[in-house]
Amino acid sequence: MIYHQPRMPSQTETTYAEIFSALSEPVRIEIVGMIAGTDELACTVLDDTLPISKSTISYHIKILYHAGLIHVRKDGRYYFYRLRREVFEQYVDGFLDRLAVARRARKKVSAKELSAAR
Repeated sequence: MIYHQPRMPSQTETTYAEIFSALSEPVRIEIVGMIAGTDELACTVLDDTLPISKSTISYHIKILYHAGLIHVRKDGRYYFYRLRREVFEQYVDGFLDRLAVARRARKKVSAKELSAAR
């Protein structure tokens, strides 16, 4: 039996692994979708919108940042997040477009449910 020496992953393979790992959590995809809808998103918007604690939001932001998917800017005591669209275009082209379509569809369903409940 011949065994092959395992090879080290290339930098590109490592980058893909980090990106897909970061996007493997639904709440992080939600955060990406929220940031994608604007040029820059304030941390307070995430605090006001997501049903998770500030420390959990911070944890998810850190994962997205370390994967190279977002840029973080601090201004005073507030943080602002911007999507690194060039990274998405290079590694997961079309992802943001499909995410935007899915988010719009979800909002339509929510609006229909809300009007039906009245």
